[in-house]
Amino acid sequence: MQSGATDALAVVHEHILVCTDCPLHLKRIQAVPGTGPAGARIMAVGEGPGETEDRLGRPFVGAAGNVLTKLLESIGLRRDDIYITNVVKCRPPGNRDPEPAEMEACSHFLDAQIEIIRPDVILILGRHALARLLPGAGGISGLHGRRVVRGDRLYVPLYHPAAALYQGSLMRTLEDDMRKVRGYLDEADARRRQPAPAAAPGGQAAASEPALRLVSPDPIEPVPPSAPPGRDQLSLF
Repeated sequence: MQSGATDALAVVHEHILVCTDCPLHLKRIQAVPGTGPAGARIMAVGEGPGETEDRLGRPFVGAAGNVLTKLLESIGLRRDDIYITNVVKCRPPGNRDPEPAEMEACSHFLDAQIEIIRPDVILILGRHALARLLPGAGGISGLHGRRVVRGDRLYVPLYHPAAALYQGSLMRTLEDDMRKVRGYLDEADARRRQPAPAAAPGGQAAASEPALRLVSPDPIEPVPPSAPPGRDQLSLF
């Protein structure tokens, strides 16, 4: 099962590396598919590669990446344990914001990565990733650190780590939000350790709730499902 997911993710990466679906490929040094295990419990999604990422072919390896690594370590997680990617896979010139057409061109790759990995929690890093993954959900200032359920996915929007480099006060907010993420993972672990449901009459086991449907101590209305932007999740080519 795990090897199948790893192989499927590798295929997605291969297609990202040679993608020419939008003009961003014209000025890139290399595309940046993502890094991390196919069986990661946590997936982090930023907006797009920067200069260092474009040169090295890995996401979040610059100053913002150092912030992300420290935040993960602060709650006992290693960077290598999570899967990290971006909404767009090639660097926008001058590190400008990704444009809607560019995010649309990459949408099928991100959808496929999420479908293959099926993480317990998807960390949404910044407003552009939030607009792509949870359109219509609200702004990052109102949603950061909170659990948002859409379909069978659990998302936690966070300020982008780069924001803490320019506004130091946001580092405390990010640290507080990451402690909440630790709590969400601990709850998921507790649910996994619960005994399997007893068999129902007739020999069939009673259905259990999906692991992602957690009860939050700070309730939030689940975001109504909507058709995701872009192509079908597994339509890669």
